[in-house]
Amino acid sequence: MTTSSLDSLLLAAVGAAPTWTYDVRGNAFGHLCLIRPEPLADAAQALAGKARLCTITVYPERRDDPGKRRNAAYHFAVGGTLLTLTVRLYDPETLQKLPVPSITPWFRNADWNEREFIEMFNIEVVGHPNPKRLFLDERLDAGIMSKLIPFSAMAAGAASNTLWEQIMETKHAAPDAKRPSKRPDEALPEAGETQEPAAPENTSAEAGGESI
Repeated sequence: MTTSSLDSLLLAAVGAAPTWTYDVRGNAFGHLCLIRPEPLADAAQALAGKARLCTITVYPERRDDPGKRRNAAYHFAVGGTLLTLTVRLYDPETLQKLPVPSITPWFRNADWNEREFIEMFNIEVVGHPNPKRLFLDERLDAGIMSKLIPFSAMAAGAASNTLWEQIMETKHAAPDAKRPSKRPDEALPEAGETQEPAAPENTSAEAGGESI
């Protein structure tokens, strides 16, 4: 399909057309932002049979408030054209999370992505045929991925007690979580410092006895 055909298709489906950019080889990249999730189903139905869903990504709109302002980006390939539909998953006035319709009736490969952000971010997906968890234990809270320790914090706390303090906070939030291998009150070596290996236990020969 040409970009003008996609414009007409989406205008008829959701009342808006994508904006387009082009690289030096003339490849087209379209982007359309839906300010509410409801029109997503209409867009998916219009694209069915003409586009291929590549993947879906969920990301925070603002780094300083990752838990409330999330968007979902649906990446489609339409022939040699790439089209991204971005859906706002929150009400801009109240910041309340909004449910998003499942697009599995038109793109079956959306199943895995939708189930991932149901269990990881506690996003409600309406009409999903099998909204069971993929990986996380049912005893863990919904949206637990918003509470886990970022890698940057882990790296920063690698030479201090900061990391273990955060781990213990997570442990108290989830009583069945596995305990860390070190106690949080154990001092960790400073950066560049090595720990002396523990002295071996005395053998019977060293104790003056005979081995049998």
